[in-house]
Amino acid sequence: MRTALSIRLVGMREELVHTDNREYRADLKAAIERLEVVLRRLDASLAGPTPAP
Repeated sequence: MRTALSIRLVGMREELVHTDNREYRADLKAAIERLEVVLRRLDASLAGPTPAP
């Protein structure tokens, strides 16, 4: 799942660089941000519980 999300994000970022349509660009940025949140949460869950201080 992590690999699939990472690959998709790379493709979306590349598409973002090459688009001139402002509305599509804004939508793409928002989607990228949402997927980055999901990826961070996934990474955190894969890392396991954090030790108590």
